[in-house]
Amino acid sequence: MASREAEERLLREVDRLEQHMVNHIQGLVRIPSENPPGDESEVAGYVAEALASLGVDVEHVEPEPGRVNTLGTLRGSGGGAGLLWNGHVDTVPLGNPDNWTVDPLGGEIRDGRVWGRGSGDMKGAVAAAITAVKALQDAGISLRGDLHIHAVADEELFGRSGTKYLCENGYIRGVDAAIVGESSTRDGRIMARPAVRGRTLVRLRARGRSAHSSRPHLGVNAVLKMSKALLAIEGAEFRFPRHGLLPDPTIAPGTTIRGGTKDNMIPEECEALCDVRTVPGMSPEGVVEDIRAIVRVLASRDPNLNVEVTTPLSKPPSEIPVTGPLYRAAAEATRRVAGYDLEPLGAEGSNDTSYLTAVAGIPAMAFGPGGGNAHAPDEWADIRTHLDFAKIYGLMAMSLCGVE
Repeated sequence: MASREAEERLLREVDRLEQHMVNHIQGLVRIPSENPPGDESEVAGYVAEALASLGVDVEHVEPEPGRVNTLGTLRGSGGGAGLLWNGHVDTVPLGNPDNWTVDPLGGEIRDGRVWGRGSGDMKGAVAAAITAVKALQDAGISLRGDLHIHAVADEELFGRSGTKYLCENGYIRGVDAAIVGESSTRDGRIMARPAVRGRTLVRLRARGRSAHSSRPHLGVNAVLKMSKALLAIEGAEFRFPRHGLLPDPTIAPGTTIRGGTKDNMIPEECEALCDVRTVPGMSPEGVVEDIRAIVRVLASRDPNLNVEVTTPLSKPPSEIPVTGPLYRAAAEATRRVAGYDLEPLGAEGSNDTSYLTAVAGIPAMAFGPGGGNAHAPDEWADIRTHLDFAKIYGLMAMSLCGVE
């Protein structure tokens, strides 16, 4: 167990490193890493250089060209548990820059915040984790267990080249627990997400019959058939077990839709995607079957409705007990830094805890500073909250890895 004096040294070092952390948030925000199209090579290099300068062993994993994951390990002296901190460095696209009141890649500081795409989701959290490592080093604190820092690619598109790939290909080694630095704050209060919803992407393909648009009665309009299916799905209810913390499952039909060949042709094909957020006890197979049942009812009433339902991608929901060592360490660190008890948060989104818990078999929890306007113009990260999380991450490493 770490001494009170060692903890105080860590906290003082983090306070001293505030500008160091802010500089890293700005540096990361200023490197574009939009996904799609997906290229994390430059930002991964930035993180690798920052970690290597602290004596951290660094490895790059690149499942596809440009899709670079930075894996850092601060080696412990031995005899302690391994802790993983995981955060993604890809961002959603900037959108129309005209809708921003700040430069989306500028990293402007205003009102105690750093502004720009990815500042809150979640390059700021990556900067907080780097700052925690530097504070441990500067405070002369030697961990017994290994502390792993993974700055990963592709979280915004199911992690196929990121955490999912790492979990499925043996890169999560010597890890006993994992923090995923996704946002877990609510109205400025630090909380934790011991459970997260899963995500199932459902693809619908409608097939019709082409004809000249001056003779629509000779064709079967696949776009109209797809519209009928999407409207029916929107009004449907899934079978699911209610969860005590998480919101009920949701479906967003037609998040993308594509159909038609030419303006004077009746569309013969149409494809749409639906985004389904699931809770523990649900499976991708069950979601697909529920939607197929809806389509079968429609087809029984309309012989020209031909819609195929498949799922190209999914990530499972995740849950760990609040009585376990990971949550307890987070609660103790939060009480020390923020002065209040940690409470669980049931949020709507999904994240990479799914793969760590369900695929790698490691207890993982979303626990991070976040910010405001994620996936929207004028995204921001609150500096004070990120500094508090740098302290919390350092204290958790001391608690879970052990200190010499």
